[in-house]
Amino acid sequence: MPYDVSNPRLLIAGIALTLVMMAGVELLPPRIVDLTASDQLSGPFLITADGNENANEVQWLDEKQLRLRCAYAVSHPFMGCGLSYQLTGDDPTQGWDLRAFDSIEVELVYKGQSPYVRVALRNFDRRFSKVSDFNSARFHSINLRQRDIVKPLNIDLSELTVPEWWLQQYDLPREQNRPGLENASGITIDVPTVHVGEEHQLQVRRLVLKGQWVSPGSVHLGVLCAWLVAAALMALRGWTQLRQAHGRQQREIDALTTRTRQLRVEQEKLRRLATIDELTGVLNRRGLEQALDDYEAAAQGMTLVLLDIDHFKHINDRYGHDCGDEVLRRITAIIASNLRTTDVFGRWGGEEFVIACQGTRVRDAARLAEKLRDRVQQSEIQGTGGRIAVTASFGVALAPPGGSAADALKRADAALYRAKEGGRNSVETDETLQGDSPTTV
Repeated sequence: MPYDVSNPRLLIAGIALTLVMMAGVELLPPRIVDLTASDQLSGPFLITADGNENANEVQWLDEKQLRLRCAYAVSHPFMGCGLSYQLTGDDPTQGWDLRAFDSIEVELVYKGQSPYVRVALRNFDRRFSKVSDFNSARFHSINLRQRDIVKPLNIDLSELTVPEWWLQQYDLPREQNRPGLENASGITIDVPTVHVGEEHQLQVRRLVLKGQWVSPGSVHLGVLCAWLVAAALMALRGWTQLRQAHGRQQREIDALTTRTRQLRVEQEKLRRLATIDELTGVLNRRGLEQALDDYEAAAQGMTLVLLDIDHFKHINDRYGHDCGDEVLRRITAIIASNLRTTDVFGRWGGEEFVIACQGTRVRDAARLAEKLRDRVQQSEIQGTGGRIAVTASFGVALAPPGGSAADALKRADAALYRAKEGGRNSVETDETLQGDSPTTV
């Protein structure tokens, strides 16, 4: 271990750090958000009567100072008098999480006949709140008496309750009626009761959320967890020291075991390298034989496609072996790019290649071979004297479930021979095992 947690110096430093953290969390300045000055809110908006467009009933006396006047001459179903801020942005369902705040400080000036001024917060609860129904956001409020707001007032958010009228209107299950401000969508300052003929003047001088950057409970829990971890490390170190006293021989054995495992991994890497054709980068004959053995043991059976590049010796003699190697690489790339990831493809030797398609019918493999034949014929391979015309011949044969891959290769080779004898640049299929028998794949 890099550090001895039982070292007296570390223990003293840990105790000192604990005391600093316990004292520091109490000395941290409060977290303050001035809602009237925040650029993350929308508003303020005047609260007016339902559908009312009469600016004389609710109007700003001084919008910059958040001072408004309400005077209703006629009755409305709802006569609002106040202002509100929206705590949502472009997404009306995403508000502010106020759980990190514990109080809201307000400074209000009110003139009028109402005995109360109301402070309210709405919380958009995705379980039942709807964007189309503004009132469905859970309503939390507190009524402040006139004589209580003659000076700035600090209100605990826990004092806000869900009013009975809202509970009755929405008739929700009991667990959904509990106060919660995890997604506050709006804040309102208004006069709850307004009558025709009355005049009300309301000014919001200060509206500030207060909370803590880090809760003391979180710090205390973190300190406790840190000491528990330290105690566990001390116990672990003691146990390790006892184990080390008697474990040197075991460690030597473990080191030898690890080295043996590494040698096996390296041996496996070398074995894999031995199965890859160096020129084309695909499986060589050994790699193909191993893959065919695996396919042979499976229950699906397979179809083998054997292909041979036509007149390859002539290409080597005319254009040179470097050009011949390039032809092999290009043809390999063309074929590999047109196969499934489950197909096995490799160089059988010289200019011969093998494709193994597990669980594939002969007619489907023949169509694949025809597609590959066409791709090879259309390939653009440049030699020293211009474009080299390259074609390939294909033989297709079935290795049914339980059948022999070696036998299928012989039959595919015979089909390839027929393609060569028939003029090359063609696909021939072995007909031996075709039919509607259950072994046909």
